[in-house]
Amino acid sequence: MLKEILDSIKRELKETPRIVLFEEEEEAKELIEEALKYHGVEEIKVVKNEEELFFFLSKDCPTVLVYSFGGNFEEVIANINQIKSLFPKLKVFCLAPYDDEVDLARLFFSGADEAIQKPFSIGEFIARLAKLLRTYYLEKKIEQLLVEDPLTFAYNRRFFEASIREEALRALRYGFPLSLVMIDLDKFKYYNDTYGHAEGDKVLQGIAILLCENTRLKVDKVCRYGGDEFVIILPHTDWKKALVVVKRIIKAYEKNPFEPVTLSFGIASLIDRGDLEWSVSDLIKRADSAMYQAKKMPGNTFVVDPETIIACSKEEAPLVVQLSPHTQKPHPQD
Repeated sequence: MLKEILDSIKRELKETPRIVLFEEEEEAKELIEEALKYHGVEEIKVVKNEEELFFFLSKDCPTVLVYSFGGNFEEVIANINQIKSLFPKLKVFCLAPYDDEVDLARLFFSGADEAIQKPFSIGEFIARLAKLLRTYYLEKKIEQLLVEDPLTFAYNRRFFEASIREEALRALRYGFPLSLVMIDLDKFKYYNDTYGHAEGDKVLQGIAILLCENTRLKVDKVCRYGGDEFVIILPHTDWKKALVVVKRIIKAYEKNPFEPVTLSFGIASLIDRGDLEWSVSDLIKRADSAMYQAKKMPGNTFVVDPETIIACSKEEAPLVVQLSPHTQKPHPQD
């Protein structure tokens, strides 16, 4: 049962479940760790004190915390409260020495996701862990349905609108750059009309894969903006670095294009307008405008928003345009 859930998480969620074990008793630690390995858990981190626990959680939050304790109960409750407030998606599995139902109830009220009374059998422990990981798996699948575009598996428009606001807030607060790339598929309507919508869907899927393969996993965010438009959120990236990303995408696409479809890119970086909502809407508008400027050029072209360059260099600069050497004539607008 546990191995099946672990396999589903790795196969469908593309992640390896990580377990942190907080256990002070050496014999119990070895027994639990051995059982976890036997049932297919690949990544296990053992911590022996609370200082080490909080340090590790802040550095790399795992999937499940197996929290074994036998000390001050009020301190345990406080720790669980703190852990869940800092890491709300972390699953906490308590191994409790108490047989008092009131104490067990308090563990759940404090944020524990699962609990088992000591002493316990390894069989019951593994079964409860499997149940907890299945809950995690189902929650992640639901989350995917809410934020993923069902055709391309890129993030959807709803996710983009929430994410760009969050990233802009962080960028403005801490002073790091944030860039946005808008992408439009040129001649896509012609492709759809000529080859059919099923083939057109394959183009959208292929472009989404291409964009994901040429951006940073779990850092950059590739989203389907609507129809034949995509957008990439690039945190900690100024326009020059965004340009490197776009050139890499163009180079990769030209090696295996969906002819006659070409790509037009608009690049813009966040400018502080004194208000978060204004700054975000302004960023999107400038990236979109740059993209439409690119669509007036031959295919596989990018344009950098002029305000972005001016804001960075403090002097006026012309549009920056890259034309594909394989494309000589302007393409018709969709």
